[in-house]
Amino acid sequence: MYASRTFKFAIKNTSLITMNYNFKIVNSETGILDAGAYTIVPKKGSIAPGCDDTFIVKFSPVEVENDFSRILSANIENLSPDVKPLIIEVNGVPERPIVHFELPPSNYKERKEKDMVAIDNKYKIIEFESLGTFIKNTKRFMAVNPTSSGYEFEWEEIFPDENKKPIKPLFKCTTQKGVILSGKKFEMIFEYSPENVGEHESYWLFKVPSEKIV
Repeated sequence: MYASRTFKFAIKNTSLITMNYNFKIVNSETGILDAGAYTIVPKKGSIAPGCDDTFIVKFSPVEVENDFSRILSANIENLSPDVKPLIIEVNGVPERPIVHFELPPSNYKERKEKDMVAIDNKYKIIEFESLGTFIKNTKRFMAVNPTSSGYEFEWEEIFPDENKKPIKPLFKCTTQKGVILSGKKFEMIFEYSPENVGEHESYWLFKVPSEKIV
């Protein structure tokens, strides 16, 4: 839930004429048009003779359901009767997260990878930009509890390298503890007050002690 997964496949036009296509997604049991949590891009178009095109199927569930099976079929004009129609069965299994953070998009990981610095995908990124030193910069975002019960949470700052632990913290969480009720949101607040020019990083753990989840 609250995330997307994609699958790519290619179609090649081996004929001597332009191949026009149009995809549809139907319920595998009823046959009724029902895309559910799926989208395909491009959905409609044409492929020139001897060329191919890449298609992306995206699975974006917003709730946990029992059946996410669908049938993806392509209506291809002038298809030879000897050729089977393109029919693909798609299925996905969503998981309900303990917490979902509503964070703005960030290309920080991509920028660091260009500098040959790999960042684990387990990290969520919050970026600050300060117009000067000794200025308090604030970031707010919502944490969603999609589970059926409320829980207490806490944030803990960690230091991958204890030798680089700052004497005075540059980052601060002003919502270090709290309770997120079932199906509700809680506003998280972080602050950044740089004392010198440059790039600074801070690492934090989100914990749900009652569930022993970090």
